[in-house]
Amino acid sequence: MGASVGVGGLIVGISMLLVFSMAVSTLSSQTVTSLEVLESAQTPDPIITIDSAQYLDSIHSVTLLAGGTGYTDGQLISPECPGFSVDFTVTGGVITSIEPIVNRGVCDADPATIEVDQPGGGINANFDSEIKQYLHADVTNGGQETLSTDEVWFFLDGLSPTTMTSTDFSPLIVKENWYSGETISVIASDDAPAILNSRLSLTVGETSVSRTITVPA
Repeated sequence: MGASVGVGGLIVGISMLLVFSMAVSTLSSQTVTSLEVLESAQTPDPIITIDSAQYLDSIHSVTLLAGGTGYTDGQLISPECPGFSVDFTVTGGVITSIEPIVNRGVCDADPATIEVDQPGGGINANFDSEIKQYLHADVTNGGQETLSTDEVWFFLDGLSPTTMTSTDFSPLIVKENWYSGETISVIASDDAPAILNSRLSLTVGETSVSRTITVPA
């Protein structure tokens, strides 16, 4: 009789341990699920927009026709192309070279007038300009989260993926973070292809938006 009671007690004990183990496992699973739900709720999907995407006339190149006299190292600008500037160097007061163009501006004339930004400086320098179309786009982080610029991807017609910090844009985007409410302007470093791309897409994680690229008349 005593042995039967002992065996019965052992069986009951094991059963209770199994029930306890199952309860702990269920509680642990529910806790993990709850934490995942909370984490998901605390990290909303990015809200990104492409505000504009256009092929615009910009200064592609500047040719030095005459170096003039009386100059010091400085910059070239153009009244018809706001945003354009490029450095030049001087030897003995004569402009001898022009640096690669980084800030191409947006032009309303072709060819554009190129001027030395040195009021009261040298004289008789002369330049020629070549205008081509470049892709200009404005994008906005409309969400509450700060995004890493290295994780922001651009696509042209679904191809040619490139990050926001890529050398495919000029000037380079050198910042690491894209802050909430911030609008960033990007300009392609290469002129438009012979067959223009028609669609620009912007992707962050699983969020993607697209916009038709326009060519102003």
